[in-house]
Amino acid sequence: MRLSVRLVPVGASTLVIALTGELDSTTGPVLAAFLDPLPASAVKYVIVAAGDLWFCDLNGLAQFAATHRAMQAKGGYLAVAEPQPPLHRLIALMTEQAPGSIPMYTSMPEALAGTDVEIYETTGPPTPVGRHLPRLRHVPRPPAGGRTRRSPLPRAEREAEREEAELPPIIHRSRTLRAQIAQQQQTMALRLDTAHQARTALDSTRRLCGDSLQAMRVNLVRARSAMDRRPQRPQPVAELDEP
Repeated sequence: MRLSVRLVPVGASTLVIALTGELDSTTGPVLAAFLDPLPASAVKYVIVAAGDLWFCDLNGLAQFAATHRAMQAKGGYLAVAEPQPPLHRLIALMTEQAPGSIPMYTSMPEALAGTDVEIYETTGPPTPVGRHLPRLRHVPRPPAGGRTRRSPLPRAEREAEREEAELPPIIHRSRTLRAQIAQQQQTMALRLDTAHQARTALDSTRRLCGDSLQAMRVNLVRARSAMDRRPQRPQPVAELDEP
């Protein structure tokens, strides 16, 4: 699952957060890293552009509600613009239980009408930020007695490194955590596979022990039967001397 977050300041105290992808328990920390600092900033109005948010669970909705309450304490609010039908229904159900919750608008101009933004120009749906995985480059060894000049990197790699360096620290932190989680999941899978193999070997050994025990019982019964059928030797009769 993937979530792309794009921050677009459109006014002195208004911030548009364009979301693309799925918001759940896995991608929730990525959004929380952007929402948590807002109460301490100069932002009063937060507009969530949810037209390309394909999925949102209760955890994501709870993040929106918490930021909305924090903005209300500053005299502002958090609003959701262009929500998909499932998210619209989810917010509507929450509004029925707690009136005065997150406001929703069918378009961005309507959502920005109560803010300090006078003119808003739509720029189309947000484009997900491409992820650039680290690449290993072959570094030639300098020959003995001389030094070689390193060839410049291709343009695509230079642009990828520049974009990687311009990403917020929270993105690097999120990628590090995801890499650690993936490594832990791989380690756990290896341990489960080892435990499964050990259990299979234990079951096989137990079956072999059962077969050996059954064979011993059969042999014992046969031995007893052979002993019972063994002929008895006649006892010698003592001869008595006549007087």
